[in-house]
Amino acid sequence: MLRKKKKEEVLEPVDMQTGIGLLQEQIEHARQLWDRRPIPADDNQVWNEKTEEVLTRIYGPGSPNIDTIVGAVGDAPAWIFMPDDVAEEYDASCLENKIRLLEGCVVALKKKVSESQS
Repeated sequence: MLRKKKKEEVLEPVDMQTGIGLLQEQIEHARQLWDRRPIPADDNQVWNEKTEEVLTRIYGPGSPNIDTIVGAVGDAPAWIFMPDDVAEEYDASCLENKIRLLEGCVVALKKKVSESQS
């Protein structure tokens, strides 16, 4: 039996100013998720997918920034069969780390915009 290939969606690239705005929206949404812990797995997945889409539109498909940020781990320790409260702390730590990485992207893009206007 042949499986149909998932149709790849081509994402429209954005300019740096638009990219900054999109990243700031993702950061704000992540902060809202973090404030309402525990973070539902579905909400976390949707946020990761949207973040991947935003990063692809800014940096292009295949950019190392995408995997670095979306796949970022947290500072909290993780192990197999960890208790739910520890798993939640790990998930929150991952999201917090992703927020910091996205904030770094905003700073870098603002610097590029500033340099291009000079």
